[in-house]
Amino acid sequence: MSSDQTTKDKLLHKVNELTEREIAIFLSILQFHNNEIIIIRNKDYLLRAIDQVNLDEEDLLDLLNDLKGVLLPQDNIDWITKDLRTSLWFYNYYQEHLMPMIHFASNDISNYEDYLITGIDCSFILLEQNDQINLPFDSNDSKKPRLINRHNFYLENKIKIINNTKALHHTILTENKYIDWIDVKNTDQLYWATDYLRKAGMLIGAKLFLAQTNEDMFARVCASLDAMDNFHNLNLQYIPTAHKKYFISSMRKAWSQKKFRDKKDVEAAQDLLLTRKAKKQLSELSRAYGISSVEMLTDIIETAHQTANI
Repeated sequence: MSSDQTTKDKLLHKVNELTEREIAIFLSILQFHNNEIIIIRNKDYLLRAIDQVNLDEEDLLDLLNDLKGVLLPQDNIDWITKDLRTSLWFYNYYQEHLMPMIHFASNDISNYEDYLITGIDCSFILLEQNDQINLPFDSNDSKKPRLINRHNFYLENKIKIINNTKALHHTILTENKYIDWIDVKNTDQLYWATDYLRKAGMLIGAKLFLAQTNEDMFARVCASLDAMDNFHNLNLQYIPTAHKKYFISSMRKAWSQKKFRDKKDVEAAQDLLLTRKAKKQLSELSRAYGISSVEMLTDIIETAHQTANI
């Protein structure tokens, strides 16, 4: 077997061992040699991309060996992806506060959490030609800097910044006593809370994120409230700001007023549309099932509609 074939086999073996995050970093470097390459987490695409760049196979093999040295350690990102509320908060904080420090690398990943982590993993600056003289050299060629060292991934800076961000998040996380009135099972309330925050300009948005369940909406509402004290100084003891407490208090009162108005509207409609006997029967049914008269009426109508097979 020729030495060229041996090198190629080693290259393919190394590629097959890559994690999805490492694949993205590899592609981000290849992109500077061919700007048509996109950053995704697909091994087959990476193999095709390798064929599109005019790089020495030894350089590529060195690059594969060096990838783990610029990858954020897993424990530095696990806290971000552990739950949706934290992920949404971090996305918002990164976009508004960290972007100047960790320049986001554009990528084509369709899952918003992976999109965020990949953007941070792959963020780097391309060093100027004159800066390369200070970089470590390849052990086999004293005049040739290793390919990975031609890019500054700011790993140490990223770790420090993200750890400080983690400390901030744990400090300003909204206490349950301020949000225990928000019911994750109450779809109407969650839609109302989302709209309330949106109108106030406080609703967190994240690229590629779409709330599909009550849990998704609840996480987004809570993350938006968490973000209200993002400017807290970690050198000081945390107490929710007056603005945050007032906003949540006003929001809670607005919900109570809405419930009261809705109840009055229902009562008025019942007085207008139902006979005294029907109102009494509806009240007995709602008590028996432990639900409101509106929910009882809705259930009766839906059941009748299904039975009628319309």
